[in-house]
Amino acid sequence: MRTRVWRPPHPHRNACLHVALASLVPGIDRSTEDPLPEAPLPAVVEESPYGPLPKVADDGSRPADVYARPSDYAAVDGGPPRVAVLLNGLGVPGAADGDIIKGLPPPVSLAYGAYGRGLQERVTEARAAGHEVFLAIPLEPEDYPSKDPGPHALLTTLPPKDNIKRLQWAMSRYAGYIGVTNYMGAKFQSDLGSIAPVFEDSKRRGLLYLADGSTDGSVTGRVATALELEYDVADVHLDNGRMDRQLAKLEAAAKENGTAIGVAKAAPGTVKRIADWAGSLEGKGLVLVPVSAAVRTPRQG
Repeated sequence: MRTRVWRPPHPHRNACLHVALASLVPGIDRSTEDPLPEAPLPAVVEESPYGPLPKVADDGSRPADVYARPSDYAAVDGGPPRVAVLLNGLGVPGAADGDIIKGLPPPVSLAYGAYGRGLQERVTEARAAGHEVFLAIPLEPEDYPSKDPGPHALLTTLPPKDNIKRLQWAMSRYAGYIGVTNYMGAKFQSDLGSIAPVFEDSKRRGLLYLADGSTDGSVTGRVATALELEYDVADVHLDNGRMDRQLAKLEAAAKENGTAIGVAKAAPGTVKRIADWAGSLEGKGLVLVPVSAAVRTPRQG
């Protein structure tokens, strides 16, 4: 079961509370049909030696809010159980991301890495298609260096100041993301002294953190709670080999808890299966929402 912790009041919460529950229908979240605004938005940009970094605006607006896909289902009780999907593995060198994500329902959130070329262009295209975006930061896995997350990976053997430099390098690669998620990172996320400074910087910059659920979240959950970082952990890993079974698990988790988040690796077959599945949700009494809305939905019980 995923750990959910403190989250700040959502800027649209008062409006959401006045949404008629009758308008919160199953299917695919159609709260907006508009492209998301092009990033960067100057109010939430801080210049740094690495390039532009996210920051909290002078009026308190956070990148986690201003870059999120609007959803009437966020921060409101009632309505159908919510399911959300984060598609990761995008933004890698040489990948044809635009072709892969064609046909994907706009509420599906996307995670782009930090190593590819033309990343801002890719993110701009994704947001124009209605997808909110996460930054996937490379973190040390258990079997490093046999598995290597790349030359800018954050490592438990580095002092915090060096890891923050690597984090900010990754953060400067493009703008428009609402938060960060891990690329690999089982060892790093289990090391209190390593993950705490990363969470502190994410909190300070107005970002949320979504752990992909591949490792025990006891350390990350405890740190996020202490820092009052908006944080969540995915419930289900989706993959093309076991998609039907995993999607059924995601549906069951949403019905039990009111909301559930799945993560999937970007591949044409996976994208088609998710798109087909999304079309079946209305008949199952579920609604597909962006990850930000799932994070901000009150849990049942």
